[in-house]
Amino acid sequence: MGKNQTSQIRESARTMRTSSRMAERKRIIQIPNILLSVKDASIAISVSTKMVRLLIASGRLKAVNLGKRMTRISLQELTDFAQGQGCNVVLPSSSLPFNNDKRERNKKNVPAKPETGNVNKKAKCRITPASDIAPEGVTHDSHYTLAEVMSKFNIKYGRLYEIRNRYQLASVHAWGTTAFRKKDVEKAIAKYDEEQGKAQQEAYYTCFDIMQKYGLGKTQVRRFAETHGVRIKKAKGGRANLYLKADWEAARKNAEKTSASTKAKRT
Repeated sequence: MGKNQTSQIRESARTMRTSSRMAERKRIIQIPNILLSVKDASIAISVSTKMVRLLIASGRLKAVNLGKRMTRISLQELTDFAQGQGCNVVLPSSSLPFNNDKRERNKKNVPAKPETGNVNKKAKCRITPASDIAPEGVTHDSHYTLAEVMSKFNIKYGRLYEIRNRYQLASVHAWGTTAFRKKDVEKAIAKYDEEQGKAQQEAYYTCFDIMQKYGLGKTQVRRFAETHGVRIKKAKGGRANLYLKADWEAARKNAEKTSASTKAKRT
């Protein structure tokens, strides 16, 4: 083989290598067809979500609407837009810099919580839940929980707090809450109701009392009390009205002076 043939072969090989390199440079990089939310797109190009929506509305950034609050932008479209703005786009080969799974993102940054209490490490839960713990001798047959007292006797926490302080109800911590002996609770509430009933009877008229004494109808009693500013107290869970005796008597005396039609008390 002559020198001329050898040089020709070398030149042709060099030309082929050069052509191959140029072809590699012109090769189009295929980006995966991934759809991003507005929030992820804003993170990728470091702008606000409001700006991304303005770009979509102006037509500078193409997007698709898959449903209510489901606007999506393709990764290819976002990359083309960024390059058109003169940005140098770098796509990591292993994973994208954004992830739609928020729980997976948060898991990396959340420190493990220290274990507390009596723990069964194999089952990863307490051996005895707090709701099952009670002192010796305290059972559901002998004690009420705070919620049970309020539900059974139809009283609010404020009223129960008043009864507890007035009659010095003893309590224990059981089942994760406050508990009271059933006998003590029933006795205290009965005594409280008795005292409240006597006090109400001495200071208030019932509607029936006024109807009997003055010969008025139920509606007349209510209208007179409202018109003359008689103080009214709700009873029986809001189903009945109690009228303060002092206010009622004073209002009736004034009404009898100014109106001859006002009925006086029956003898």
